[in-house]
Amino acid sequence: MTDEAIQRTQDAEEHRRSYEAIMKASAEIGVPFALALTMFFTSLVLANGIWLSIFAGVAVYVFVYFVVKTFFSH
Repeated sequence: MTDEAIQRTQDAEEHRRSYEAIMKASAEIGVPFALALTMFFTSLVLANGIWLSIFAGVAVYVFVYFVVKTFFSH
């Protein structure tokens, strides 16, 4: 193999690792956090109180985290 072919192979492997790391972070942290934050503020707007809003946010985070890990992990 030439030096160029070796470099292309290494670049492809590096891109694959970067892609997998980004997808893992967004699926395991980003999506659950965004939905939990949405539930927290929605609950506050509905005047449910701060403690119920925090509980709803945490419950949604945990639920969505496990849904993502169960259904969207390879």
